[in-house]
Amino acid sequence: KASPNPPFSLVSSTSNAMEVLALATPTSTPARSFSNSNTNNNSSITTTISSTFISLYDRYSVKSQQQRALRASHLFEAIRHQAHDPKWYISNYRKSKDNNSDGVMKLKPEFRQIHAMLSLHIWFIHRRLYAENQLLASASSESNTTITTTNTNNPQYNANLLLQEELFDIFWTDTMSRIRAQGVNELTVNKHLKDAQRATFVHCTQLDHAFAEYPDDMEKRFEVVCDAVWRHILGGGEGDEDIEKNENVNFNRNNNNQAEDELIRRIGAYIEYQLENIVFRLPDDYFEEGRIGWGNIPDLDDEDCNSEIKDHDDDLTPLRGMNFLDNNWVQVLNIAGTPYYWNMTTHETRWDRP
Repeated sequence: KASPNPPFSLVSSTSNAMEVLALATPTSTPARSFSNSNTNNNSSITTTISSTFISLYDRYSVKSQQQRALRASHLFEAIRHQAHDPKWYISNYRKSKDNNSDGVMKLKPEFRQIHAMLSLHIWFIHRRLYAENQLLASASSESNTTITTTNTNNPQYNANLLLQEELFDIFWTDTMSRIRAQGVNELTVNKHLKDAQRATFVHCTQLDHAFAEYPDDMEKRFEVVCDAVWRHILGGGEGDEDIEKNENVNFNRNNNNQAEDELIRRIGAYIEYQLENIVFRLPDDYFEEGRIGWGNIPDLDDEDCNSEIKDHDDDLTPLRGMNFLDNNWVQVLNIAGTPYYWNMTTHETRWDRP
């Protein structure tokens, strides 16, 4: 067999990730104002042309694309590591009608809840990039230049949008791997991918709404956040027409999981804390290097919260996308959904289990 791909592919998916840019674009763009001074006009126009050239270079140059792909891969590595942490999930979970999830205040290690946790942590990074662009927009509006250039001519602004696009492309590639690992027909992979993309965008939109609509009303905001946890992570709610039913990929909501209120509140509190941590407290140099200090995972129950998934073949279900083994080894998936093994310390990859 050929050598497996790296766990975090630098190859962008062909899926359309431009939809997410609407979430990151500020609602207003500073208007252009003109002055009678030809000198000032020429200077401002020169600045605009220079910014446009830099933006085009950042998008199309090989070096910039490689740097952007590497940074996005580092960010997604941090996202996937946090979202797949065994502390979130039920140990020795059996996917059956008579499973062992009753009374356990943890998440099920199934496709839907794992995808929702990945989407949640992608959203934290999206909010950090959005906050940076908000600052750039504010600085642009307060500029004293005669002709105020649009935000799209700001190289850093465009770089953040391109980074976000690259990050989502890697996410969709990972999603396709997890879908294929479910054993679905190859002809239906794109359909399932669209369902997963739609679920992610609805999830992110509700969280955006909570913090944009209620910035000062903490009680109301927390209520909306907890509702997002219930709907998108735990699969609550009825009659959701945005997500088509699919038994294999587990986006159906026919179980109506009645999770304990305490689990919802703890994950909701984690979202509030983590947003503050990533957007306002994470140092710029750490973020530039893709080093994310996530902080602690909430204590999800009293007895089982620190137990890890045991190292047995029956527990290493490919649908997880990442399973932690001993000696810094993890089981991950390639683009075809085939599991292989990667050492987080030496970066060695192999097909056979170590």
